[in-house]
Amino acid sequence: MSSAHESTRTTDRLRGAAPQRRVRGISLVELMVGMTIGLIALLVMVQTFFASQGQKANAVSGADATTAGHIALTLLERDLLNAGAGLSATQCTQIRFFDPALGAVSQNDAMAMPVTISADPNAPTALVTRSDRITIRYVEAADAMMANSTLTASMPSPSSTLFASTGIGFAQGDLVLLHDPNGICAVQQITQDPGSSGRSGGSWRFQINPSSIYNAPGADTGIFPPSGYQAGTGRIMSLGPRGIAEISYQMSYRDAGTTLPNADLASSRRDMTTTGTPPSQTLTRDVIALRAQYGWWDRGTNTVSFGSTVPAGAQPEELAAIRVGIVVRAGQADRSYTAPETISLFAGDNPLAITLGSSERNYRYRTFETVVPLRNTLWNR
Repeated sequence: MSSAHESTRTTDRLRGAAPQRRVRGISLVELMVGMTIGLIALLVMVQTFFASQGQKANAVSGADATTAGHIALTLLERDLLNAGAGLSATQCTQIRFFDPALGAVSQNDAMAMPVTISADPNAPTALVTRSDRITIRYVEAADAMMANSTLTASMPSPSSTLFASTGIGFAQGDLVLLHDPNGICAVQQITQDPGSSGRSGGSWRFQINPSSIYNAPGADTGIFPPSGYQAGTGRIMSLGPRGIAEISYQMSYRDAGTTLPNADLASSRRDMTTTGTPPSQTLTRDVIALRAQYGWWDRGTNTVSFGSTVPAGAQPEELAAIRVGIVVRAGQADRSYTAPETISLFAGDNPLAITLGSSERNYRYRTFETVVPLRNTLWNR
């Protein structure tokens, strides 16, 4: 009786107790909504990241173009300031020498000029108007050119013996420049150290034997002027063992295409002993135009006028300055930008225009210009 009563009370308590809550997870709909929101947020972040990276790439490529332009002008200016060193006081209008690269005598009017500007023969035909070749000349051995002496005996031909007032500073193997006011200069090579000749007047004897290719009898024809070099007016100057150096700046094209030319600024170097074609060295990338102009001194007006040609009868000492302009392209295309169809250089006078193709106009460009006075020709004017 007691046990049945207790059971009834327990059952009644359980029936009156509050029901327990049921535990639930995330439904499929909620999961899909959350993923959609997350994907939208991720898409926004990715778009923001790519936009930021694009702006960064444009900024970096623009900075690279600026750096490339400054490097190019610095290198050009450095060599242009040396132009004519050792040659400006010689009155040479033509320098004749045996050129090992040609295997023949070179009668070169351009060699007497401290700087020459020409169209680059290696440029694609459609891009020749963008690409000048700037060739800078100076005596390589700056200390050797201090050796300068006056002829004490006339030297009518290369086969005659050379006597001069002093042999100090000259050495065996030096290339020497014979010059006088007539302007035709000849290069020979000393085959042994000069020595006192024992002649009256304290003359020094210079051995210029045919054992050297620069003095070979077969090369005699056309090297000396008809009257040779005369005592008192003729002079001899040392050029050192390598002679006159030529530094050329030009564009180097990575491909032959003209729709989007890939060009770099390059340089090459040779001297009077160089055989074969000198190798080219890349200096800066993405230079799409290199142009230069001569600055000629007008004695009548004491002014400098710039142009792309050499006036008839122009003398080396009349070349007072060189004007250089380059155009550098950013390495990154910017589809939101359209460059002008033409880029102008030297807008002040005698301007030059660089025309861009349609595929080139989605790039940004920087132009750099400078005028470099040729101090060696100015000092020796």
